[in-house]
Amino acid sequence: MLKIAVLGDIHTLLDAEDVQRLNESDYHLVLICGDLPGRSHKQTVSIARILSGLRRPSLLIPGNHDATSVLQLLGEITGSQRLKRGDSGSIAKMQRRVQELQEALGPVRLGGYSIHSFRKKKGWQEQSEGADLDIICARPHSMGGPGIGFKPYIEATFGVSDDSVSAAKIRALLEASRAKQRIILAHNGPLGLGAKPADIWGCDFDASRGDFGDADLSLALESSVRPSAVIAGHMHHALKGGGQRVWHVERDGIHYVNAARVPRIFDRNGKKQRHHVRIELDSEGVAVHEILW
Repeated sequence: MLKIAVLGDIHTLLDAEDVQRLNESDYHLVLICGDLPGRSHKQTVSIARILSGLRRPSLLIPGNHDATSVLQLLGEITGSQRLKRGDSGSIAKMQRRVQELQEALGPVRLGGYSIHSFRKKKGWQEQSEGADLDIICARPHSMGGPGIGFKPYIEATFGVSDDSVSAAKIRALLEASRAKQRIILAHNGPLGLGAKPADIWGCDFDASRGDFGDADLSLALESSVRPSAVIAGHMHHALKGGGQRVWHVERDGIHYVNAARVPRIFDRNGKKQRHHVRIELDSEGVAVHEILW
């Protein structure tokens, strides 16, 4: 059995005790759905340096808050083409921030349009037939909803200009996998799992926007090669206006997991609780558990 710890959107709430507990656990690897900071790149780097203490094989896909600027985020939120468009200088600055993030993460791998093969007894390795598990990382820095978030950077860095190109890129990675099992790691989940605010990737901050999943990821999943699970975050469990969203759905043999319990460290009855999701994979299938330490 493969045992995987999933950390959802961190938003500064991670410390040395989390790392120590994960290092002393029975997990074989750790997957992180992104959004390390509150707002600043300095916070991103600070949390990344804490994560660098992980001694379990670990992989992070960056979210919309990771290595991006406040102006870029404002452009994505408001739709301002001037702020979203950027120029060669702003693209280069984001590329530099991504490099700084990778350096701060140390042994923790940074994913995005990438495939990472894992053998239980050997850890990470180059993609090869017979690996126990392939992690396929989808589009990094997703904002959710229609279109490509941070398109100037994504197009310049990965050659991805629209959803169809992105979907083809993710699908090609999925179909190249020769492992026994596959998981897709994304920051935001796929379109098609519900348009109500409380659905797993439904839009709670503007109900008129309905399903806030990523269209490219949904298209990629039309492949004949099926993952065991799709793991993401982005849409927080606590809903605007009250209530909690559905965070785990099984459909057509795929487990969809939204791990974004925010805040992930909180007090309950005077005791500090630390949230993550535990996923167990074996030949019999997939088990998903919400864990509070």
